[in-house]
Amino acid sequence: MHRRAFAGLEKTAGVAHRGTSHSANNPGAVLHDQKKNSGVEVTHRHVAADGKRALGPDRPDVLLGVFRLAITLLAQRKYDEAEIMYRHGLRAMEKAVGPNNPDALDSVNMLGETLLDLERYDEAEAICRRTYAGREKALGADHQATLTSADNLGRTLYHQRKYEEAEIMFQSAQAGRRKVLGLYHPDTLLSVLRLGVTLLDRKKYKEAEIMYRHALGAMEKALGPDHPEVLDSMNTLGETLLDLKEYGEAEAMCRRALVGRERTLGPDHRDTLLSANNLGLALRNQNKHHEAEISYRRALVGAEKTLGLGHQDTLMCIYNLAGALHKQKIYDEAEMMHRRALVGREKLLGLGHRHTLRSLIKLGTVLYEKRKYDEAEVMYRRAVTEAERALGPGHPVTLKNFNHLSMFLYARATVAWA
Repeated sequence: MHRRAFAGLEKTAGVAHRGTSHSANNPGAVLHDQKKNSGVEVTHRHVAADGKRALGPDRPDVLLGVFRLAITLLAQRKYDEAEIMYRHGLRAMEKAVGPNNPDALDSVNMLGETLLDLERYDEAEAICRRTYAGREKALGADHQATLTSADNLGRTLYHQRKYEEAEIMFQSAQAGRRKVLGLYHPDTLLSVLRLGVTLLDRKKYKEAEIMYRHALGAMEKALGPDHPEVLDSMNTLGETLLDLKEYGEAEAMCRRALVGRERTLGPDHRDTLLSANNLGLALRNQNKHHEAEISYRRALVGAEKTLGLGHQDTLMCIYNLAGALHKQKIYDEAEMMHRRALVGREKLLGLGHRHTLRSLIKLGTVLYEKRKYDEAEVMYRRAVTEAERALGPGHPVTLKNFNHLSMFLYARATVAWA
């Protein structure tokens, strides 16, 4: 979930500060933005070739055309040719103006951001480290370009799950941007949100809550309460409060996110359904099972309509609704829903998946409480057998399922003797 939030941030915000040197060789830049890559390549090849003839191969503006051609080749997945072109350009640029010249660093930064877009994160990390070190030395730690490089490096680290290092870079980026750009600048808020998601992945829930509350207040003031980024942050804060078991506050935040998303995205949008499901979780954990049932039904109707009967999210809604019904002792419908979830999960995920195993156990519990002891025993034994097969006899899930079976057999024996 946290990585989905991070991906959403990147999709919404785009690549930070690509405009640093994007206006040079403008016809090619415009075509690049329109993703007309073949036209870009032709344009940049002409710019680079004509510039070399007219001005010489080591002019920074000529070399910039070489870099743009390299980046276009990268976007076309012509990696070998792009690498040759880029290394040639970089050597010439560094020879002409020095490795820490802003033009040279801008060119290195362009390559790093392109590699980020291409999801070549290990290569992007090396380039972004070089850019960050160079800009920090040449421009200072608080220069906007340096802070952009810190943010880019944090992104490459995050995507490689190097969360501790990513946290350090996002801390640096948000602190610097807050100082230089102010609390309400979009780049500052973006760094705060990226830091928040990273803290969530490190299970630093309380620190993440502080980050999200800070960002949410600033974003609501700057963008308005129904802006998509505000609603995304509101939803993530609600999920963080759920992780912290602060269910009353989670309920309030999830309700706000649900109302806002329903108003702006519609009742059947996937994000709206996620908020409805989250609200159900907050209500269930406060033993408000009837209200949770209403929220889960709402999520299920939308999921069936939008995602289809066999989608994993739809099956999760069915499972959650079955749980709310079970808590209210509405056994017949709870059994039916658990059977639906089990059939769907077995088909989609396989019998050995933890979600399928959980459905087996929950269905067995409902059947036991309905005094369908033989059917219940079948479910419990299947859960143990499949867990042993898929996970191994010593896996915690296997042991937990075996414990469920043992408790059931003891309880059944007790009933028989009574």
